[in-house]
Amino acid sequence: MSPVAKKIIRILSALMFIAVIGILLFTTYNVVTDKEAFKSWVDTHAVQGRVLYVLMVTVQIMVAVIPGGPIEVAGGYAFGAVGGIVLFIIGATIGSVLVFLLVRRFGRHIVEIYFSEHRVKKLDFLNEENKRDPLFFLLFLLPGAPKDLLCYVAGLTRMRFPVFLFICSFGRLPAVVGSAVSGYALGRENFAMAIIAFSITAALSIAGFFIYYFLTNRKHKDVQD
Repeated sequence: MSPVAKKIIRILSALMFIAVIGILLFTTYNVVTDKEAFKSWVDTHAVQGRVLYVLMVTVQIMVAVIPGGPIEVAGGYAFGAVGGIVLFIIGATIGSVLVFLLVRRFGRHIVEIYFSEHRVKKLDFLNEENKRDPLFFLLFLLPGAPKDLLCYVAGLTRMRFPVFLFICSFGRLPAVVGSAVSGYALGRENFAMAIIAFSITAALSIAGFFIYYFLTNRKHKDVQD
């Protein structure tokens, strides 16, 4: 892929990032100023609201610079804990599949639009076929692990599509559940539950990040040796 094409994609990604953040800020403003009106809109636009949310999650997964945490919380607030989890998983699965197929079609050039060569190379150990699938699933299960990077890297491996579909769907659950429950609790003004859910999610994410960092660095060192 030419440098010009990469620059165009990065500009479009930045615009998508601004659009998604703008939607989240607009939603937050409406929640703060008139929560009942916001809930009424969600209730009366059930299909449109859910489709919009799934599309927003899909874009967030594909445009790797957009953070997913606030969107997970928003889903729990707007659609309830179970509804938020289900809708986020649907959108994340669609986005992950599109990323996987794009990387399979265009190769490493697509990956390097968002991620440095160094970050990608640190995951070269995932090319070992006998350990690849269990390791991918383990890393996906870790809250705090970069799921977007893993989706892009998965496309570079020989992982079978059904295996990837299972991993990218169910592997996200531990991280999504805590955020969606937090949003649900905020929507019900159960601030004690929200604080507990946020705290647990934050602690697991920090722990997951360090486990991911330790595993990837150790495995990368083993491959180099």
